[in-house]
Amino acid sequence: MISPLEAAAGECPSTSRIPVVALDVDVVTDTVASRLATSLLGHVLYLKNQIPLPIVQLSRMTNRQGNTKATKMKAELLTSFDTLASHLVTTFSALSTALARVKVSPSSNDDEHVGRAYMAILVGPSLGTARSKVIYGVDRFATRIWGTREEVDEADEESSGGEECPEDSEDDEDDGTSEDGSLEETDSDEDAPDGDDGTNDGSFQDEKEAKDEVDEEEEVPIRPENDYHHDHPPPLPIPHQSYAEEQRFLHTADRLLARVLASADTEGHGISNEMSPSQIHILLRAPRRFVHPVWVPRQNIQKQMEATLTDFINQSRPLHQIDEELPMKKKKPVEGVWVTAKNGLRDPLVALDKDVNVQEEDEMIWWSWDGKLVGFTDW
Repeated sequence: MISPLEAAAGECPSTSRIPVVALDVDVVTDTVASRLATSLLGHVLYLKNQIPLPIVQLSRMTNRQGNTKATKMKAELLTSFDTLASHLVTTFSALSTALARVKVSPSSNDDEHVGRAYMAILVGPSLGTARSKVIYGVDRFATRIWGTREEVDEADEESSGGEECPEDSEDDEDDGTSEDGSLEETDSDEDAPDGDDGTNDGSFQDEKEAKDEVDEEEEVPIRPENDYHHDHPPPLPIPHQSYAEEQRFLHTADRLLARVLASADTEGHGISNEMSPSQIHILLRAPRRFVHPVWVPRQNIQKQMEATLTDFINQSRPLHQIDEELPMKKKKPVEGVWVTAKNGLRDPLVALDKDVNVQEEDEMIWWSWDGKLVGFTDW
């Protein structure tokens, strides 16, 4: 039986040189984006001849040759790969927050709370001399500010959802106690002198009003001024999934990515290429406000990577538009893949629009992962 996820991709024929993975979701969350980024890296390592076997099989192999150079290189690559995979989980969450804080131009046609994320996998001796560049584009990427009070409140509501009945019973007990207490107070009030009634009631009423004012002040949520740009409403809650459901979805998405890459390769638009082992560099496009301890800003490759991204976006257009330009511009097509939601890929050329009034902290720059990945072939 074909899942809705696979059916969605099967209904979208390839109309550009850049393959598109269409997921049966409204938006691509940070969890899905990080998982498919890790999967794509594994495919690139194998298809670019940087590892002798697919990453999953390589990790399951036992070391039979002892402490050899090949064994050491394999262990170092697998360790770095696992480290990067864990870093990508928090990376895309931090990127989601950074993009959500970017002040969107009022004339922008983009949907609220969704954006585009870009990661690049470079194979070559250095960032400036890479022989292969693979762009990973995520369209309809869910942008939201993680760690706000609203999320904490939502989590508390979910965790306390099953405790309503005991609270009700306690309230009932309190009601009973208060009724008894009120009877006793009534009796005592009857015995009290008439002159004390007005004084006690007035002071009690004043204290009650003062307490209500304090409670109202405490209930006002405190939110940083820049939590939501242009006073946009908070993002719609993402449907809750159990851990098992999430893992099944991610596994199916992994298989779909592999299928799309294989299909693109048969059509001549794949990323397969025999290359000698070299270093693998991971880059991320994010605003200057982006904060993560394992990513370093790289201003020296900004112009080069923006040109590569422009080529990637141009190659995402329909094939007939690209073919019309071939006689004028003979250039090796850029490699990469798009991941998007069920509504399909939005107009790629919109992403090329530059806002001249962008603030410095919102400027998009390229960052590099501070880890090290080195390919090998001996095993």
